[in-house]
Amino acid sequence: MKKTVERIKYVVFAEPTLKKAFEELEKGKHEEKQLAEFIERAIDDLKKNPLCGIKVPSKQ
Repeated sequence: MKKTVERIKYVVFAEPTLKKAFEELEKGKHEEKQLAEFIERAIDDLKKNPLCGIKVPSKQ
């Protein structure tokens, strides 16, 4: 039997301004904090399975 090697998966923000905006959501009002929690859950889901979610078509 082959051993399955668990790879480390990273999820990063494409631009520093996006990361800053996300950090400000965490400090915001109730609705903003809830949105930050949803984004964190989506990030966790992507780390568990990078193929989950909606596929974005590429421009060809």
